[in-house]
Amino acid sequence: MLAIERVLVPIDFSTPSLRALDEAVEFSRPYEAELIVMFAVERSESALLEPGSEAHLEHQAQEAEEKLEEICRSLGRRGVTCRTLIEFGAASEAIVDAAKKVHANLIVMSTHGRSGLAHVLIGSVAERVVRLACCPILLLRNLAETDGPESKTPSRAKA
Repeated sequence: MLAIERVLVPIDFSTPSLRALDEAVEFSRPYEAELIVMFAVERSESALLEPGSEAHLEHQAQEAEEKLEEICRSLGRRGVTCRTLIEFGAASEAIVDAAKKVHANLIVMSTHGRSGLAHVLIGSVAERVVRLACCPILLLRNLAETDGPESKTPSRAKA
């Protein structure tokens, strides 16, 4: 039986990621697991060349931290043990690194449903996390991805 003590939940404050957080709360309750709610501040190569880009990234991190703290306070009122984490870097790498750093037993995250050219050009954060993560992953499909009832069912993947 998998011991679940720490669940990493990467969010970007989008509706699908907040839905994944709600699912993580319910999934972790029976285990009394701690939730680590994280946000990745992505540094683009072009932004690093722009004057003031570091200050912008720090501002983005500060805003995200405030939002994450509010989320954790809200979860705490519901009896959930929660902490926040801000990581810098490409989202998929930041998530994988964070999972190692906090010794996560599980990652719960959403997909965003890019398809076609957007998927080819941008890639899938969830897909890369599944390939690289050191722990099991519970992936929740974005409800907008399909019109069928299967979109409401979580899909499980292990790294």
